[in-house]
Amino acid sequence: MEYAIAGGVTALFILLYLVTRPKEREKFVSALNEEEFAARAKRCAETLAAPTDGGDAPKTAPFKRQIMRAISRSEHAHGDGELTRLFMLLAERKEDLKKLAKEDFSALQDMPQSDGTPRGVTAAALTLECSRFIFCAERAETALTAFNAVRTLTFSETENMRLAFKYVLFRKLAFLCERLMLTEKIRRTALRVAAHPVLYKLLPRVRRTKSVIFARFCAGEMGYDIAVFEKRYLTVTDGLAEMLGNVIDSLDNVEIFDFSAYYEPCGILSRYDAYLSASPEARSALCKKLGELSDAENLDEYAYAVRLENFGDYGRLPPLNVKRLAIGKGSLIAAYVKGDLLMPARAISSGVMMQMLFGEGNGDKKSKSIIKNAKIKSSYLPKTGTPSLNFGIVVRGDKVFLSDTPPREIPSVQCTLLHSGTEHTVRIVRSGEEPTVTVNGTLMKGVPAVTLGDSPLDITFTLPQDGAGAE
Repeated sequence: MEYAIAGGVTALFILLYLVTRPKEREKFVSALNEEEFAARAKRCAETLAAPTDGGDAPKTAPFKRQIMRAISRSEHAHGDGELTRLFMLLAERKEDLKKLAKEDFSALQDMPQSDGTPRGVTAAALTLECSRFIFCAERAETALTAFNAVRTLTFSETENMRLAFKYVLFRKLAFLCERLMLTEKIRRTALRVAAHPVLYKLLPRVRRTKSVIFARFCAGEMGYDIAVFEKRYLTVTDGLAEMLGNVIDSLDNVEIFDFSAYYEPCGILSRYDAYLSASPEARSALCKKLGELSDAENLDEYAYAVRLENFGDYGRLPPLNVKRLAIGKGSLIAAYVKGDLLMPARAISSGVMMQMLFGEGNGDKKSKSIIKNAKIKSSYLPKTGTPSLNFGIVVRGDKVFLSDTPPREIPSVQCTLLHSGTEHTVRIVRSGEEPTVTVNGTLMKGVPAVTLGDSPLDITFTLPQDGAGAE
């Protein structure tokens, strides 16, 4: 009897929780232009609370139900051309959307979180919500760069950034499916009320309905003029169709975008040949280890990479203590490498050490690397490719400018820049006392950037001989 009472009380509390818990609702954010978005991204990154290690798993079950319910209705007759058009958008990508609905988003709970939300999800939501859910590479760069400027994105964040963007799109798709199903439901209700007008007085919910969708179908069924309602109804369905198309297209674009370029420590690691020549799995394992070591010291991962770079002369690392056992004409060698700064330092000092410490196991299918569960989705090369030297030539949108200067040992640099199908000549020279820019022979002072167009330009950035850089 006692167990029955306890079970009943527990079931009652669970029922009360399910009934009273707040329902997550769709958030509407207006689209922003480039300047407004950059300011919003900067403000968002600066005002976020300090991140914590992990949190609750993201909610997926309610969203999955909405998407699957809408997909199941997509192949049925709907009795209205606009509804048929909307459901057709889902039917055309049915298999892809089913795959998205079954996506495992549990890895997001292990990402650093601010105010109960993974920072990666916050960055993804900011990028998409302010752009009408059109995924734009330039806006993604603006947002992620803003977050990196305040606190470096961790390896786990960049590794799972694609998943964060997909989660935001998954959630938005669920809200759109809910609106689509509600539109169809309102239509059915309107047709029932038109056939039996007494229902309008008997059903309080119907009396409270002030939907243009209800008015459109109810008036049409009863023979009234629907010109005004039809125009507003088409505005609603066109907006819904546009947003569905944006979300579905963005899913494709997110899938092929390389988020790993925004892991800032790669800009340092890529200066070492051992890192560049290593396998993707080895680079992933090294970056993951760097993240673990920085966490242990409560240090930003980029700051830890700088410490690694400044560790000293890698040709003079302490000797590695090994034990050697002769076996026939060969030797069996065992070594212990302590998990501290010396470990990644040894790895980037030599391709052999990189392979030994972080490379794939030979013949061991269960363990791909010394670091367990290493994952990688791309090459983790920096945004500038794989140069051994960064000249600081930056192209952002249609603007080209300098963010850094070449070393003093290089008096001049010249290259060809291909932008939107047009080749431009860009050179950097050291001459004079102050930075200047010359475009097609015209000297410009106080101009930080040059706008690229369809006409080929000959651009010369002149830097002071004393080594002072550009702004």
